[in-house]
Amino acid sequence: MPGEPLGDTIFEGEETTVVSQVGLFRRVIRPAVGAAAVAALALVTIGGAQAAVIPGTPGQDVHKGLDTDNAQNTFIQPPGVAAKQHLDNTDVVFGRGSNDLLIGKLGSDVLVGNEGHDILIGGRENFTAPNSDVLIGDTGSDINIWAPGDGSEVFVGDEDANRKDKDSMIFAPFVLGNNGFDPKLVYAYGRTIPRVDISKKPQFSCKIERIPAAQKDGAQFVVRFSANGNLAVTVRQKDVEQVFCPSPTLGKVKFAYLDGPHPTTFKEIWIKDIGKNTLGAILAPPA
Repeated sequence: MPGEPLGDTIFEGEETTVVSQVGLFRRVIRPAVGAAAVAALALVTIGGAQAAVIPGTPGQDVHKGLDTDNAQNTFIQPPGVAAKQHLDNTDVVFGRGSNDLLIGKLGSDVLVGNEGHDILIGGRENFTAPNSDVLIGDTGSDINIWAPGDGSEVFVGDEDANRKDKDSMIFAPFVLGNNGFDPKLVYAYGRTIPRVDISKKPQFSCKIERIPAAQKDGAQFVVRFSANGNLAVTVRQKDVEQVFCPSPTLGKVKFAYLDGPHPTTFKEIWIKDIGKNTLGAILAPPA
């Protein structure tokens, strides 16, 4: 369902026809994804569970990192070997051809959405290091959700040739499930989504800065997230159009449009004005 426009911004285009673009990250990632069947055969099986690489399928995936590549895995880290052989719970999680939900969990994970309107969650690490994730949306209107407890990260939305898709970065605590730790997942608009609790949060703030060319960083902006006035993390943004941060006002969110004339300026908007779509459902105040 198409999203509701706000000025010249369209928050989500879930029925947008995606025109493939061969860009820098696509040239790097696509060969591995195109060989998904080969990658599946190459997976190491440990105690009946797949190891660190989780390939996508043509369907609408919900994939979670397995956190099995660590010091406790005696296949990866043989007993008596002092040199580190494990990846500290790092997972590489792929989507493929649909609207996927990818969750990295512990470790510094790599998530690749590929085609479709994907939701990417690097954590939830809950302040357990290492926790600096790399998240690549690729084509489609992709959403990256960062929650307090995650580390400094990089989100690559990736430009689409038709320029109609909007990649969104959300900074907010998750609405948690019954175990009090994992994000609560619900079904809305034909897919499984998480929820966040982003309004009435005066303790949190965001600041956007343009990255100077001299940094040769490759990304265009950083978003610096602070808690109680103390800088917590810096998340790099490449080819991302929209940033949503906590608001002190109930029912509102702070919004910045990185493709607009004032990309580093936030304005407060009502969450209900975002529209009846996946993005609006994720941001909607908890019942």
